[in-house]
Amino acid sequence: MSQTEFQIIQQHFADSEAAFSRPEIVRGIGDDAAMLRIETGQILSFSMDVLVADVHFPATADPELIANRALAVNLSDLAAVGAQPLCFTLGLTLPLVNEHWLAAFSQGLVPLARQFNCPLVGGDMSRGPLNIAIQVQGQGEAAIGRDGARDGDLIYVTGCLGDSVLALASFGLDTHLGGEFKIDSAALSAQDRAYLHEAYYRPQPRIEFGRQIVNVATAAIDISDGLLGDLGHICNASALGAELELSALPLSDCLRGSLPEELQQQAALLGGDDYELCVTVAPENATQLESIADDLGLRLSRIGRMRDGYGIDCRDSEGQMREFDASAYQHFGDVE
Repeated sequence: MSQTEFQIIQQHFADSEAAFSRPEIVRGIGDDAAMLRIETGQILSFSMDVLVADVHFPATADPELIANRALAVNLSDLAAVGAQPLCFTLGLTLPLVNEHWLAAFSQGLVPLARQFNCPLVGGDMSRGPLNIAIQVQGQGEAAIGRDGARDGDLIYVTGCLGDSVLALASFGLDTHLGGEFKIDSAALSAQDRAYLHEAYYRPQPRIEFGRQIVNVATAAIDISDGLLGDLGHICNASALGAELELSALPLSDCLRGSLPEELQQQAALLGGDDYELCVTVAPENATQLESIADDLGLRLSRIGRMRDGYGIDCRDSEGQMREFDASAYQHFGDVE
């Protein structure tokens, strides 16, 4: 006999290791709503991403990896505002009930939930095309926005850029960068294939860095739709422009060895799904920002400067302006 929705939720999620308790949770899964007790003076942060099969992840991928990635990309949003994770809810639609898939998916939520003390407290599921919606909640005494950048602030990014879109190409999937963005995956070493697999399915939410820079950085955003697009959000919110030094973009050895220079830059600027942080900081606080990253063992690269005006200028090592025809990822980019 097939299971009901409520039996599936109970077996695979309410009883999951991801649905652990913490003092702030009055009620978790099992009531009409989760109930939390929040300390006075805390800022409560919410973020939600919807991941669609064969758009945001390959539908045939390991469900444990899909779950890990789905939670990681949401936690990255909390990192961008400097919030400490509190809990998350899950919305899931499935074309059919697959016990093996559900068991692996629910187990895939556990490592990050435990790592960041962020338990599953509720959600819903239904029949339909494979879609995953996770909402994360976080808290903190302060927060970073996109609108605080000032003329002359320095621009930094964590980690490496461009690896995720390279990973998609290595999987043989099309990317939004166009037909020229191709890679011969057979030519990749086993080490490079393993590196790209981890970069795509196991992005590292920069939670601790975000928390520690909340009173240091002037603005921040996570890089989900590409550096140019996401830095553009900071520019728009702060009513400023920006200048980027292309030679300063942090690229992995794998990316440098797999693509010509122009495509390397396209991947870093426009690829998206890197889930690193782009932050701005006043010059006098740059050393403090760098020290925080150094103490965490986190790669941090200064890539440019905010300026008066509009738009983002990209300059090569010779000081020449470069233009990039491709655009950052847009969910409705093909809609007229």
